[in-house]
Amino acid sequence: MTRKLGIETQMLERRGDLEQKVREAAEYAIHQCIQNLLPVEVVAEHVMEEWLGQAKSQEEPSLELLRRLALRYCSRRLYMACCSSDEQTRDYAFDNLRRYLQQSLSRSRYARALSENAAEDVLQQTLTDLHRLFTQRPPGGPDDPAAFLKWAQTILLHNAHAFLQRSKREAAISLEAQTEAYLDQFTLDGRPDQVEELLTRELQHLLKSAILSLKNPRYRLVLICIFLAGMEESELAEAIGVQVQDIYLWRHRALKALRSNRELMEALRSWLR
Repeated sequence: MTRKLGIETQMLERRGDLEQKVREAAEYAIHQCIQNLLPVEVVAEHVMEEWLGQAKSQEEPSLELLRRLALRYCSRRLYMACCSSDEQTRDYAFDNLRRYLQQSLSRSRYARALSENAAEDVLQQTLTDLHRLFTQRPPGGPDDPAAFLKWAQTILLHNAHAFLQRSKREAAISLEAQTEAYLDQFTLDGRPDQVEELLTRELQHLLKSAILSLKNPRYRLVLICIFLAGMEESELAEAIGVQVQDIYLWRHRALKALRSNRELMEALRSWLR
């Protein structure tokens, strides 16, 4: 009798510990993505039922596993709220979705590359894309609503990548236009005496022609910015959004390409004699 009572006491204690962990998992999931939409008791009850339904042993589940179960349930309910016809429900849903995606972006590998304003632009673009899908009939979304959070996060990161790539292209095009304009204005008039002594007009013309003849716009950019405009490699890398190692590589290849210009090399050798 005493032994049976001890076993029952242990089972009650284990049940109490499990219920506490389930509640903690439910509170975590609600805080992450579904505040003001579900009470903790509803989430905890669902998680407990799902765990008991799939448990294959008497081992107590980890808190991490219970959190995953809670997040999947909340993910499904958040998707339903985003597609709801009730305006207040949708407002709560989008507040949660915005907060979840904002945190996801801040922890992503794109966080350092995005300014505060750029991150806000990416977030707004993602929310706009999602809203467009939710208002379709039938609503767009993942095949499994339980994967909604991961699905939305994937769209967010895709938009962040596209934003950075677009920014790099725009910066490179803008800088390329500026540097070509600079090269067009590059003459000996009014330049310091030592430069006037360094370049003859004929050599200057050959140099400009050689740079403009390079097919790779990045090579032209590096030569103009570093050797003519006087920019530092790190400064140029930051301006067009690339690694400074890329600038070093392009500079090396650009100079190698210039050395293959026989007319320019002969002019330089003649000047050095």
